[in-house]
Amino acid sequence: MTPPKWFSTAIFLLLVAQANAQLTDYDAIIQPVDAKARDIAEYMVQLAWLNSPEGRIAEAELLNAKSDNKNIRKEWMRDVNASFNLNETNLRGADTLGNVFFPRYNFGLTLNLYNILSQSEKNNIGKRRMSIAEERIRQRKREIRADALSAWANFKLAREIFKERSTVELDLNNNFILIQQLYKSDEATLEQYTTTSAAYYQAREARIRAQTEMDIARFRLEEIIGIRWDQIQHPDAER
Repeated sequence: MTPPKWFSTAIFLLLVAQANAQLTDYDAIIQPVDAKARDIAEYMVQLAWLNSPEGRIAEAELLNAKSDNKNIRKEWMRDVNASFNLNETNLRGADTLGNVFFPRYNFGLTLNLYNILSQSEKNNIGKRRMSIAEERIRQRKREIRADALSAWANFKLAREIFKERSTVELDLNNNFILIQQLYKSDEATLEQYTTTSAAYYQAREARIRAQTEMDIARFRLEEIIGIRWDQIQHPDAER
């Protein structure tokens, strides 16, 4: 049984509404620079877009596309040529009967019909170029957001691991110092001393590696946001 027409129309409108609700809001992808960021992660995204050379290039390409579109709309005027001449003989006065029939003024107009007839399609090409430039900006915003958030997440992870490794190293160092003193007074065995020493130096090596990984993650984040970590002015930025 075929469903009624109104039912099909209602389903179609519902699908259209759902599709519109899922369209990307690019002001949410990257909040405007003059707006306060919701959190430090969004602040990283703002900095990344603000200081991105590729973002500036994409914006400049859009400006070029807009300028080209304006020029394209006027292109048909370039092939319109007008000419105007005066008939000198007629101006001096007719000396014969035949000269009376020559026009005193000669006006000519030359048109390039191909350019005029193709102007509409050229205008459409200009609009499409503008649309392409706009889409490139949107694509760069998505890429920069993903890069900034990934770099921020990696830096946070590396920083927390470094903190944990530092705490473990400190605890094992205190334990090593205690066992070392006890060993000197024959209150601890050589095995205890060796085991404690090995655990401490392993923790120290792990802390050094964690610090290196944190520095590398910070360098990557600084590359994306365009400024050093110690230059960031945000209340949630830990130094």
